[in-house]
Amino acid sequence: MKRLTKAMLAGVALAATIGAAQAEYPERSITMIVPFGAGGNTDAVARAFQQDFSSALGGAEIVVKNVSGAAGTIGTAEAAAAEPDGYTIGVIPIGPLTTQPHLRKLPYDADSWSYVCNITQNPTLFLVSGDSPFNSLEDVKTELAANPGKYVYGSAGPGTIPHLAMAASMKGMGVEAKHLPDKGTADAMKSMASGTIQFFADPPLVLSRFDVKALASFTDERLESLPDVPTMKELGYPLNFSIWVGIVAPKGTPDDVIAKLSDACGEATEGPNFTDVTSKAGTNVEYMDSATFGKFVESEFEKNGTILEEAGLKK
Repeated sequence: MKRLTKAMLAGVALAATIGAAQAEYPERSITMIVPFGAGGNTDAVARAFQQDFSSALGGAEIVVKNVSGAAGTIGTAEAAAAEPDGYTIGVIPIGPLTTQPHLRKLPYDADSWSYVCNITQNPTLFLVSGDSPFNSLEDVKTELAANPGKYVYGSAGPGTIPHLAMAASMKGMGVEAKHLPDKGTADAMKSMASGTIQFFADPPLVLSRFDVKALASFTDERLESLPDVPTMKELGYPLNFSIWVGIVAPKGTPDDVIAKLSDACGEATEGPNFTDVTSKAGTNVEYMDSATFGKFVESEFEKNGTILEEAGLKK
């Protein structure tokens, strides 16, 4: 009986110790990998989120680490290969998670993650530089039809949503343009400012950060924040592309850690800094918890694989 009592007490003590250790997470700084360069859309979302996410995690230090290149797959691969302990997470948009694995052999796929949450989902705009002579999509169609192959559209890399949106636009208008991929939005904006590219697609946040103007939105209805910008659908091109950003952790991250991160995400998406920055930038906040986000990514992965296959881009 005494032995049994001692064993029971030892078990209770061990459980209490484990519970205390788990409750202490996070005990040190958390690295938040952004797979694109500083200044781009994903980076801007991550840095706006950083402060409120830290507060929601009890003041834990959140360190943003930019790892750009290869259409976001280098940084995403680094996040997937990290120790699954909750101290390295990725702030990853739609492209690296749901399109790039269909295009090339990568050290990660849809099964490489413990999904934490979704934080934003934004419509995409058809963009030109602020001083561009193009003031409508009809202007673009007319000029490109007369000069096939003369103009260039950019992207954040092959197979990214900006690439798919622009390629679909050119096909829909029946015109030809060259494709020049960059490492991210910030680099593409430099290319646009220098005249290297003339067209790009990105969420509304870019309008507040760079000298660009929107000719159309890849949405079914006009955006409340941009009522004068027509939709691709009303212009005769039923194209719909959105860019969402979510948070993932390496597969195998403990469930209790994922739950804590997911809850903190929900709190942070309502935080004062994040809501202020996103509202001013026209960024749509859309929180999904861990389970909902996991199912959503699975659906997006399958959908985009079909789109890429139909476009002849799938590996």
